Amino acid sequence: MRTLQDLRTVVGSARRHDARVRRATGISGSQLWALDEVAHAEGITVNELAGRLALHQTTASNLVNALVERRLVRRARDRQDQRIVHLHVTADGERLLARSPHPCSGLLVDALRRIAARDLHELAHSLATLLGAMRQAAPSAAGEFLLGE
Repeated sequence: MRTLQDLRTVVGSARRHDARVRRATGISGSQLWALDEVAHAEGITVNELAGRLALHQTTASNLVNALVERRLVRRARDRQDQRIVHLHVTADGERLLARSPHPCSGLLVDALRRIAARDLHELAHSLATLLGAMRQAAPSAAGEFLLGE
């Protein structure tokens, strides 16, 4: 039961941080993380962003579309290869980042980045065991879904 409580604390803390981000910025925690990644890697492509966020390219593209609509990010075609689109933070995006709650990547990602490699490997193994048990009990309910956007 302690493990269950700990998992609820992890999920609840992440949700509270996301709600705080939404109140302070008007965008989701996932959008803030994407904006921050673009700011730290000016000219990044959507595919590169998807890799940094550990998301499918389509999901990353949807995040970018929302940021472009809000004029927080702009797209620019590559001069040499017009098929490539680079992302850049706008002045509005920079102002939003300056007043946003930190960590921009969210509490869970920030914590995972600070865990020692050995402990992170152990956690990954334990989570794989948990997900495997869930898939055995309810294969259709314990799919490969992502929380967030």
